[in-house]
Amino acid sequence: MQIKKGEIQSANAFIKGHFDRLIEWQIGDIKKCCRMREDGTCEDDGALVGAFTLWVCAIDYFGGLYTGLATQGGTESRFREFIKKYMPKYDWEKVVELRWSLTHFYSPHFFALYHENNLEQNKNLHLQLTNRGIRLHLGWAIKDLEDGVNKFYEELKNDNNMKVVVLRYYKEHLPIMPVRAEDLFPQPTFNSLPSTVAIQSVPASGTVSLEEILKK
Repeated sequence: MQIKKGEIQSANAFIKGHFDRLIEWQIGDIKKCCRMREDGTCEDDGALVGAFTLWVCAIDYFGGLYTGLATQGGTESRFREFIKKYMPKYDWEKVVELRWSLTHFYSPHFFALYHENNLEQNKNLHLQLTNRGIRLHLGWAIKDLEDGVNKFYEELKNDNNMKVVVLRYYKEHLPIMPVRAEDLFPQPTFNSLPSTVAIQSVPASGTVSLEEILKK
């Protein structure tokens, strides 16, 4: 891999200052979505299918950071390489299928999704095959992803090539992130908005550049 002048310094600064935030934005949002507690239980009225959907999307994203494969055709490779390295007890091909089926059909191919009871009560049930599919406990799924990402992070801290791959991928595929409404508009426009309701109604993502917002 050819590294440009100053790229390692930029990557070092990015990893040191922002990688923790990436973990919080991705995995933290999954936990918030299902209202996960420390023991791995999730509230019954949480967005449980939404949490599983975010889970597969997060694997795809961290797989991109790990491999640097940024094209749409690289999906299988992102899943395969990340799962084989950091989540090896999962069948990566079935997880890819789960991502596809959840996002396109709202259907959990190969898996029986559930969230009941805590981590300890599910340690021998999670990923076991049943006549309805492979049991996928939400608490364990989140924990395994978080553990895998943390292992990736520890390796990343000591590998300059990996840092550059991460920074390049991040620049090409900015994640959804918190943004301040006032950062999306020039000050006169922001001041003229009547309420936060009006601000929230704007169909803008936190990953869209300010220039693109202002063109619309």
